[in-house]
Amino acid sequence: MLDAPRSQGTLVLVVGPSGSGKDTLLKLANDVLADDGRIRFVRRVITRPTSDNEASDFVTDEQFQQGVENGQFALHWRAHGLFYGLPATVDDWLASGRVVVANGSRAVLEKALAKYPCLKIVNIVVPPELLANRLNRRGREGSGAVVERLRRGGAFDLSKFSFDEVDNSNAPSVGAECLVSKLVAYADLGNRRHSIPSPTKG
Repeated sequence: MLDAPRSQGTLVLVVGPSGSGKDTLLKLANDVLADDGRIRFVRRVITRPTSDNEASDFVTDEQFQQGVENGQFALHWRAHGLFYGLPATVDDWLASGRVVVANGSRAVLEKALAKYPCLKIVNIVVPPELLANRLNRRGREGSGAVVERLRRGGAFDLSKFSFDEVDNSNAPSVGAECLVSKLVAYADLGNRRHSIPSPTKG
């Protein structure tokens, strides 16, 4: 059973198929918006070792399940045989009216929308051939796993959700600029709703 929504802010889930460059865009956006106190970027918890490019922390399956039982996650889900979670600090930031940005999953969108009615979804899009090249370059999976990830990515239908789109088929800086503009727009909208003070971290 889902907890009752506490949100006064806006949760933004950045989604897209593996290889679309979500982590890269989020890192660049975080760098640009580091001094904007209205916006917070989330470190995910994942049950696999993480790369330097990810804002994620590694835990074992056992540690993750213990975290679920102890209420340490605002949202959690399973994808690609792994567990993913967003820490409970997400709810604290939302309760203070912030825009809270996380690398999400299309598989958790219904659950997220039920808990956070003001959810914003940003879908990162990249042509299939570019996705395949990126997945092969990063070297996390064998060829069979890459084919499966591409199949899953192409099969997912977002048509029942309202979402914004960012094209990341060009230089990452171009996609990041587009993502930043959307996040600032969400924060500006939140300011008008809740009169949250503008750009000062704290």
